[in-house]
Amino acid sequence: MNKIIGFLLGAFLFCLLPCGIAHAEIADNQGLFHQQIKLFTGKVNDSYLLLFPIEITQPGRVECEFKLMQPDEERFLKALENHRKRTGKSFVFRWSLVDSRFFDQKKPMQPGKFQKWIQEVNNYNPGEYLAGDQIRGAIAGAKAALDYVFGKKKKKEAPVYLHRYIQSVRFAHTPENHITVGRMHHDIDFTELGQTQGMYFLVLENFSQLAPELEITVSYPGKQRQVDKAFLLPRDLGISALQVKAGQVSVEVQNLGEGELPEELYFRKGNQAATLMLWMNGKRWGGVTLAGLDPDRRLRNPGGKVQYTFNVAVADNTEVVSKLSLPEFEDADSGNNEKKQFYGAEKKILAPIKRLNP
Repeated sequence: MNKIIGFLLGAFLFCLLPCGIAHAEIADNQGLFHQQIKLFTGKVNDSYLLLFPIEITQPGRVECEFKLMQPDEERFLKALENHRKRTGKSFVFRWSLVDSRFFDQKKPMQPGKFQKWIQEVNNYNPGEYLAGDQIRGAIAGAKAALDYVFGKKKKKEAPVYLHRYIQSVRFAHTPENHITVGRMHHDIDFTELGQTQGMYFLVLENFSQLAPELEITVSYPGKQRQVDKAFLLPRDLGISALQVKAGQVSVEVQNLGEGELPEELYFRKGNQAATLMLWMNGKRWGGVTLAGLDPDRRLRNPGGKVQYTFNVAVADNTEVVSKLSLPEFEDADSGNNEKKQFYGAEKKILAPIKRLNP
């Protein structure tokens, strides 16, 4: 087994679908896994393996694209020729889309076991020399399944858990000067979703001594997003309006950036929570977390806005300040996270009555 076994995981909450549904509107993909990774060296008979669990929550299409960063075509072709001479195989990489029956070839994982396994693997450091027993067992099971699927003995038909795979590399240069390693897609209907319970895996293998950096993009019918910072559009949450009256303070918050807000931002609590706060004459009056401010998730999309009203008696000569606190959030423009307004009594000045000429 390789010295280094790597897992990069996007773990997504399990969701059961009603059994009686036969038809439904197919929505656009909301799930996205967009990562830049390094695929470490493997061996001819012992590949370096990466697994990406993906939770599918509705019927639709899974689309995968792999790009090779800083490509060296000459070195790749040389490695491919050496691999062909030793094994007779004309590939050094392989990408497969399977469901969780892949591990025992019979039935999907139990949801609880699946979640526990994901949580433990998430704590694994791929730079460590040894992995835990459960991780080693999972890798051994995955490789045994791959040996069965792609072994020398020809199968009459592909196993039900293998949905797509590619082994070719296309050297078509893109405008970004990348090389497209491959693309594949798979359509999932209600019947298949019921059989798999929505638990799929993207499996990446490297049989060569190459160690390429890959840009991986997977869009799918799901809700969660895991995107490297390098691929994120600028995100900017700010206060767009502040209105103060005697009995209330209204604050309008808007997504002023180009990128979506991550769903996990709504689940933060305590000191890590995104919070809209209200201050009166330098003293904090109160606040509301993002979940309470925006229960309908309007702010997730660029341009989205919400208005929140604090019911508070505002005395004359009061400086009212609204602030957005966004811990561990890369805000493109923090200058719009605060607005001030002075609330005071309006004093009417009586003008003297002009004397009329006789």
